[in-house]
Amino acid sequence: MTSATGPGGPLPPAPAGESRWHRALVTAAQAAVCIAVPAVVAWVSGQPFVFPSLGPTVFLALTSASTPAASPRNTVAGHLISASAGYAALALTGLTRAVPDLSHPNGHRVAAVAIALALTAGGMLLGDLPHPPGGATTLIVALGLLRTPSQLTILMAAVVTTTGVLVTVNRLSGRSYPLWGPAGPSLAGPWKPFARRTGGRRGERAAASERMCREAARCLAGAMTSAVWPVAHVRVARLLGRGDTRREDAVAARLTASRASLLETGDPVATAAHWTADFRALLTRDPAAARTLSAFTDTITYLLRKVGRPE
Repeated sequence: MTSATGPGGPLPPAPAGESRWHRALVTAAQAAVCIAVPAVVAWVSGQPFVFPSLGPTVFLALTSASTPAASPRNTVAGHLISASAGYAALALTGLTRAVPDLSHPNGHRVAAVAIALALTAGGMLLGDLPHPPGGATTLIVALGLLRTPSQLTILMAAVVTTTGVLVTVNRLSGRSYPLWGPAGPSLAGPWKPFARRTGGRRGERAAASERMCREAARCLAGAMTSAVWPVAHVRVARLLGRGDTRREDAVAARLTASRASLLETGDPVATAAHWTADFRALLTRDPAAARTLSAFTDTITYLLRKVGRPE
């Protein structure tokens, strides 16, 4: 299994038979095409149709196409929230007509960028519409690089155009990429600090952590005999691999062997018990992984209910 690192953690493994070099070259060519479209429009029209935060948007959609943050909905809404937050920050600090001066920012500009990013982060989380590249968009506006209503309209037109190109490229490439919203619930999940989700006392947290591990393992065992298996396989390898390619390969091999054993014995209880121990060890080493593990359980449960079919 070939893996690399992307915006949201390790990238999904390359499909069987596809080398890392081939994948990198194809993705590089696609990225060039996707950003060239708005760049050509900017060239022909003389308008700011291309700007820095389109770059990470393109990269995210091409390398993490199945994540909610990369979906067309989150892309368009995320940039809209970001641009609106940036303009609101300019209005609050009286800088809507001020020309940018990146070398000598004053107190008003410092306040503007702080307010803009705060509003952007809060807006995305409240709307469950995370799109990390929007953090750059809001600073572009708050710094005054694009600050007029007409420029922001062009900015959003560029986002919509680029999103359309990304949908086309991803679909032609055979990637799982939605036409609008993500297929399942947000992988970020609802914001719940670990102490709140698992209980306030140490004993309660330990018990809740154990339940979380058991639930995740049962979901994994269920996915092994369904059409959801490829998704679960990739996510567990990434989760337990913790960004290390060799570790991910080892986990992937164990997952494949575990599934083969389950299909032979028909004993999901033993399989779940085996992976419960792995998830327990993960949370012992890294308690912060509880949120990711919980998101895995929520997502696989959703997929099993909606699209899971026996193989």
